[in-house]
Amino acid sequence: MEQGKPLKNPIDLRELLNGGTGFSLDADFKSEHVGNEFFLEDDFGSEDEDEDSHKQMMSPWTQSFDELRQQMEPVAEHIHKRIMKRGVGEPVRGNVRVTLDYNAFFEKEPTTFDSTTLRNAPYSFTVGKDSILEGLEKAVLTMCVSEEAQFVIGYPLLFGEVGCMPRIPPKADALFVVRLHKCVDVGDASALQTLEDSERRTYALVKKRVVEIRAYAKNCFQRNMIQNAIHKYLEAVDTLQLCDLKDAAETNEQQETLISLYTSLAVCYNRKDQPKDACRMINELRRLCDINLYAKILYQEGKALHRLGEFKRARQVLVRAQQLEPRDENIQRELRSLLESTEKFTEEERNICRRAFGMKDTQKKSVTAEQQAFAQMVKESMKHFMEDDQSTTLPLPDGLTDAEVNVLQEVADEMKVKLSVQVDNNKKNYKFQK
Repeated sequence: MEQGKPLKNPIDLRELLNGGTGFSLDADFKSEHVGNEFFLEDDFGSEDEDEDSHKQMMSPWTQSFDELRQQMEPVAEHIHKRIMKRGVGEPVRGNVRVTLDYNAFFEKEPTTFDSTTLRNAPYSFTVGKDSILEGLEKAVLTMCVSEEAQFVIGYPLLFGEVGCMPRIPPKADALFVVRLHKCVDVGDASALQTLEDSERRTYALVKKRVVEIRAYAKNCFQRNMIQNAIHKYLEAVDTLQLCDLKDAAETNEQQETLISLYTSLAVCYNRKDQPKDACRMINELRRLCDINLYAKILYQEGKALHRLGEFKRARQVLVRAQQLEPRDENIQRELRSLLESTEKFTEEERNICRRAFGMKDTQKKSVTAEQQAFAQMVKESMKHFMEDDQSTTLPLPDGLTDAEVNVLQEVADEMKVKLSVQVDNNKKNYKFQK
């Protein structure tokens, strides 16, 4: 019997069910190419990685599904399950968005007919809302995060009695090998809109709905739907501020929630490259708290000021953030980026002056200016360190150049402190010690 030809690319069943899809056969594929030589010419990964992916494409069960069901547990009508690796937490439930990988096989078929692994794209869907095979969704609802499981799903929950010939046979049961990566609460976008006007004044009712709105906005942010996230965060802020507060406990709780909401808004505006709006959110936070105690808020303000070209203020804010979180890589990265921007701006100003007055360029002056800018930043950070009697060490950023280390040594000598270095896995970690 003549063997069929494999597909060049996998068929996406979601496209197939929603209007159809196109496909092409690999007429040049030779069945004898099953050894290592087939993978050596692949430019997309190592031989071992490709071999592992190839194994995932092959069905883990080549006998009848009835025999496999005998080794599984029935978890719902037309669904049998076998856990290969246990997950953590509780099974999927509620208004959540899940991300998973799966490989699907028809009975006694050696290769997959649908695979996120082959597409190299994990699949995400919101439970109860997105278009997905009913049987697969019900199967996922029995899983926990990080779990790996095999499911035999009956045709009534997949493609029905007719199937979709020639690709999907009639009454086709299927084996799904599923790995659940994550499960995120997506909240309820309309949680606040369903409140009556009188209910909007009651803090106890509003705060529960705000939890749903925040979860929805966070999910939007993670999916890069930044404007949607901003809209919902602002809705939560406006509703919270209209509430009648009956005691100090509600007042404090409302304030903490508003701090979180305005901080999230600053993050969103910075992500959308709207630094002025981010600064507006920081100013709202100043009314609610002492932002000098919050490294995350200072970091967002420093980013916004950097993008607005207010380099001096940005440096002051970021240095304070670094004092609160000396090992935070985001703060360190922003400080290095700020230093580069400052040097570039200074050099541009210097070039304008040279051209205006006919002065000649000298590399020596440029290097000295860079070192002076870095030294000034270090001294500002050192000022708070020296005034704090409780602090004995000040960790310094990673990735320092030799020139920057020389500057640090000069500052250490001037401030009468010790510059020490610790080598860990060929990586030098510098710090000041009193």
